[in-house]
Amino acid sequence: MAFSAGLFDELVPCYPDTEAGTGKMEYRTAGANGTYAGVNILLDGLTPGIPVSLEVEGESTAYRLFRMIPVPVEVNTGAKQRTEYLKNDRNENVIRRAPFFVYDALEPVYNIVMADLTTMALSFKTIVEYCREKRTQRWKFKITHGTESRELVFYVDQYPVTVQKAGKDTHKFVTWFSLDEIAQCHHVQKWGPEFETILERYLRAAAFARQNMMAISPSDCFDVCEDGVRLNEAHFAMLVRAAQKAGMYYFEGGALTCRESTFCDDDAFYQSLDHESIRNSDEVAEQFKVKAFDDFDNGIHALDCMTHKRADSEEGRAVIASMAGQLYAAVRKYGLEDRWMQSALDEPNDALCPVYREITSIIRREMPGVPILEPVLPTEKLEGALDIWCPSIDVYENNREFFDAQAAKGDRLFVYTCLTPGGNYLNRLLDLERLRIVYFGWAPAKYPNLEGYLHWGANQYMGMDPYKRTCYTFSEQVLEFHPKRAMFLPGGDTCMLYPGYREALISVRSEAHRIGFEDLCMLEALKKKAPEAARKLVEKVFRSYCDYEKSVEKYREVRRELMELITEEKI
Repeated sequence: MAFSAGLFDELVPCYPDTEAGTGKMEYRTAGANGTYAGVNILLDGLTPGIPVSLEVEGESTAYRLFRMIPVPVEVNTGAKQRTEYLKNDRNENVIRRAPFFVYDALEPVYNIVMADLTTMALSFKTIVEYCREKRTQRWKFKITHGTESRELVFYVDQYPVTVQKAGKDTHKFVTWFSLDEIAQCHHVQKWGPEFETILERYLRAAAFARQNMMAISPSDCFDVCEDGVRLNEAHFAMLVRAAQKAGMYYFEGGALTCRESTFCDDDAFYQSLDHESIRNSDEVAEQFKVKAFDDFDNGIHALDCMTHKRADSEEGRAVIASMAGQLYAAVRKYGLEDRWMQSALDEPNDALCPVYREITSIIRREMPGVPILEPVLPTEKLEGALDIWCPSIDVYENNREFFDAQAAKGDRLFVYTCLTPGGNYLNRLLDLERLRIVYFGWAPAKYPNLEGYLHWGANQYMGMDPYKRTCYTFSEQVLEFHPKRAMFLPGGDTCMLYPGYREALISVRSEAHRIGFEDLCMLEALKKKAPEAARKLVEKVFRSYCDYEKSVEKYREVRRELMELITEEKI
């Protein structure tokens, strides 16, 4: 029963068909106080039905083991955005051609796992703490399968440098949660005591990735009543309580309005087509794509997000004012004035600028002093209508002079990614290098005006099983024979956490976020004492959002140099 085992860097993408023998028998990494060091263990040549046991020998028992779960990537990220289906382009900057499976979800295990396939992947993680002088910690793994065993060794060079816990004073990081998905995936009643317990576990998983900001959607804390909309304070209090218990400090109030367009994704649109002139079923999908993009790019109306009245109508303005006023009262009651940022309308463009200004004028009147944070599309017409600009990374970099000028005037800056950008830009998608995610932490060291990073997909599964599908549309149905493939979301866009047993599972990608933002804390420390050394160090691996080092080995060398420099500077 011969089997192979090998060690792989936790930032190297691994697949079920990765040959374990190509890994290392010994592996070395580096870490600082407050960080976590890890390594992946790949096995092949296993006999299904025979368990695999793992004995860990080290200086302490401060470690955790995870089984790595593969997820599919059905189509590659596009060269510009979404997937290659959108423009029928070919993205040359992916780690592998789709379709394929890649390890991402991390399921906690203890010391024995049943082999159900001939391959298996495990992940080992340990905390670095109580290091007062440079030292090396040695871990030995004895892996047994049937009558045979393999031994591997993992070294962690520890540095007497401390990375502070994510919170008030660290880079702001927010992803959006679907509370409905939490309730549905775990079969609990939304807002019940079991729900709150599981919600807190999801938030703790995000906080472990150094998320320090929670988004609260109006649909989760407002009820529609006969006399208007009413804040459900019990729901609001639960969300604030769970976030603070999980260690999050800041809050983003979700957008109070939405686009009027529904992207014509309904039966009425299908029935409105001239079916007599259609010769091929794919023409249906093409017409949907054209109409959807036209609505998105040129729509001029917004609705309040609860009663769906037009935002520029008397009824709509009243609803927006009521929601903003009630939110502000709750923010003050719970002492969140310095922690709350409010959104108005997600991704406004030029066409929506007039109504956006009207919406934000109402919010500013009802929520004095609360900054307005908005993910924005390329537009300069919003100047003066918001306080915290949040362009996508490509829009920021291509219009940096404009955005930095806004910062010089007193505005603030976040950046975001979602289904865009594609190509060689940083993003946190499944078919891209994990290092791209790490560099979201290095970017603020080069672009000091950036104070936050936003992504919409914490657990936005949209009714899909994230272990079985990762590329799909917002409203895909099983028996839909005119698939809107052009509108597919790229693999990994919808989530960085996975549903486990009464908890969220972290992922290889969420761990990359953690590593990158840990790095940022060390870069900021070095920059205070030796700014030129910090600048040169960043330049070695990150030059722009689409120009960066892809070698994990070279990145590790620079990261180690970072810790060496801080130690030399006695920071």
